[in-house]
Amino acid sequence: MADTVMVVINGNRNFKTRDKEVKSVDWWNKEFENLKVATDTPAYADAIDYKESGVWVQDWLGLKGTHKETGINLDLSIHNLYSFNDEGQISSIHHYLNNDVLQEINRSKTTRENGKDYIGHPYITKVRKLANAYCDKDLDAMKAFYADDVFFSNTTMKLKEQNDMEAQTKVWESQSSEMDNINMKQVGYPDYIYYALNDDYVVYSWWIFTATSIADGKKIEFPMMLSHTFNDEGKIVNSMGYYSSNQYE
Repeated sequence: MADTVMVVINGNRNFKTRDKEVKSVDWWNKEFENLKVATDTPAYADAIDYKESGVWVQDWLGLKGTHKETGINLDLSIHNLYSFNDEGQISSIHHYLNNDVLQEINRSKTTRENGKDYIGHPYITKVRKLANAYCDKDLDAMKAFYADDVFFSNTTMKLKEQNDMEAQTKVWESQSSEMDNINMKQVGYPDYIYYALNDDYVVYSWWIFTATSIADGKKIEFPMMLSHTFNDEGKIVNSMGYYSSNQYE
């Protein structure tokens, strides 16, 4: 590197001495264990000789490791651009990266609050009424609690698989035709949590689900946890169910 090198991170410029930039590179080795830096294949480095601005080199790297203090795992892609002066030394370095994981590392070093936890709230009441409507097989009453763009998922579905309202209605109709005496017994108490970081409103609730199979009269019973995320209008935009995939066996 040249004695004075310009370092640009996501468009933010900073002039540094060569020694200071070397120390900032050494930070990665001090902060992370099992640090690995490799070409982010199938990309590969290019050298481009421009008529007016000279030689530039660009590369794409992947960094992996574990932050020693916080335990956060790093899986970071970085795109770098290097300009060279007439003496063949690096005169500027341009880094482009998503620094969310680095911000998370900084946040994890301190004790911070992230919103509020409520034991009583109108959204908790809505979730209870939603459970009652499901037990009564009242699909119209259920739909009134959801936003038009709601999506549904549960732990029996494939990763990233989701249902929209139309698909979920078919699931409810099938369950209603297959089960009678549906009951959801609340376990403990629901929590309504406001997350300040992403401005989210979520109700977590725990239940014992019981029903009777119409086909053979067998009793169905299993524990479940539900997560409902609300929008600013008090409608559910995300519904997630946590329960075993073998509950009907």
